[in-house]
Amino acid sequence: MDGSFLSEGVPIIIGLIIVLLVIWGIVIYNRLVKARNASKEALQGIDVALETRFDQIKAQAEAATGIVQTEVELILKATSLRTGRTIRELTVDEKSELNASLKEAEQYLIQQSQQGPGALASIENYPDMNTWQNVELLQRTINEVEERLQAARRVYNRAATDYNTKREVFPTVLIAGMLGFREHELFELTDQRKRAQYNLEGFLDK
Repeated sequence: MDGSFLSEGVPIIIGLIIVLLVIWGIVIYNRLVKARNASKEALQGIDVALETRFDQIKAQAEAATGIVQTEVELILKATSLRTGRTIRELTVDEKSELNASLKEAEQYLIQQSQQGPGALASIENYPDMNTWQNVELLQRTINEVEERLQAARRVYNRAATDYNTKREVFPTVLIAGMLGFREHELFELTDQRKRAQYNLEGFLDK
């Protein structure tokens, strides 16, 4: 009798263990999906900020001529965008490198604009610049884009770190890879000039 009970109970116990493992797997999967989606959604904020910065620099370059415009175009062409992919299609590491290049181009434009007619001619020669009514407006625009990117970076890195942590804790780490959950890269600022404040005094009144 006891042997019969044990023989009948073993399959039941095994079945319960399997059910519990399935439930555990579903809970873990749903948790990881939620964290991964939050990280991907936060990354879109970085994409928007980078696209805005790129468009702004292109607009500034188009207001210049000669070597200034050529140099900016060379800087932009040296980025990952040369592959024909859009900003949204770049990896996080490539987005970070693109941001550094955009900063370099922006800083170059600002430096050249403050060197007088030898770099950028007077405002009369740049009708497009008339859309920026004064130096303060341009200064504010650049700073707002930078602040937007910094805010988006913080939100994304927080979401990516949360996702990575959920993925790496035991025992989730045992199945995360098998379920297709890969680590998310953090968006790092590689440019040491990231804290530099742009001084645009005299940008439009040469």
